[in-house]
Amino acid sequence: MRDYTYLGGARFTINNLFRSLRFDIDRLDMSWVDGEKPEFSRGLRIVDHDAGNTITVDGPEGDNLIYSLTYLFSKEDGHEAFRNATDAYLTVALDTKEYLVTAQKKDPEGKPEVAEAVIH
Repeated sequence: MRDYTYLGGARFTINNLFRSLRFDIDRLDMSWVDGEKPEFSRGLRIVDHDAGNTITVDGPEGDNLIYSLTYLFSKEDGHEAFRNATDAYLTVALDTKEYLVTAQKKDPEGKPEVAEAVIH
């Protein structure tokens, strides 16, 4: 796998933060020379291998994603439990576009979303 990608004509280095059976989460960092700093210079990329989908988040969404991963890590005992909880959280987050795990709510029938069970 190459360690760089291009977004909007700019080159970003890729640093893998998390890998599970389904998801990869990579940090994207850009360095620039000359000119002004671009609007997007750092973000996160979520690769869903099952759906063949890639999402790039930055700003508050990126902050919420990192916070949520840290939160899940602190709540789970063991690497395998963390991977399962993270996969469940990311499945809901990608469907709802809500990257803050504590903001994921119950569905209209009152059943908890998968990741909400992780919180309590």
